[in-house]
Amino acid sequence: LVTCVDEIRSVKALVKELMAELDAENIAYNKDIQVGAMIETPAASLIADLLAKEADFFSIGTNDLTQYTMAVDRGNAKVAYLYSSYNPAVLRSMKNIIEAANAVGIMVGMCGEAAADPLLIPLLISFGLGEFSVSATSVLATRGTIAKWSKAEADELAAKALSLATETEVAELLKANVR
Repeated sequence: LVTCVDEIRSVKALVKELMAELDAENIAYNKDIQVGAMIETPAASLIADLLAKEADFFSIGTNDLTQYTMAVDRGNAKVAYLYSSYNPAVLRSMKNIIEAANAVGIMVGMCGEAAADPLLIPLLISFGLGEFSVSATSVLATRGTIAKWSKAEADELAAKALSLATETEVAELLKANVR
């Protein structure tokens, strides 16, 4: 759960130290080790532009990002109704993270339930998501949904969705435009 730039810098320093140890012992290894960041916290979302300058790639963990953004335990029935990736705050977080990664040319992928959600896929296309990490049973359906959307169509839907104020409004719009 990355929350600040210092964490990425610490990991990169540790990797560099371990590489030096392997070099000193003449142990072969892949010298092109990449250090990415799992973006799952509101803090990471808010400083995604800064983290993108430090990380080699991003992976957005939508289950935790949604839970922490909405400050809700998805396992608690009393507040589970607040857990939704269609919430405007969650959508704006996803968009911010993806745009920050794309702005500096690092790969950004997404794992979690949202990556395979046929209602969210056009928004993720619009935002510029580079990789959808889905379960094996969701690969064909996800690929099929992606193939149904042009970037221009996805951009039009995303603009409408991002202008809405509630999770219910977003969900209704997305359901009305499912393909």
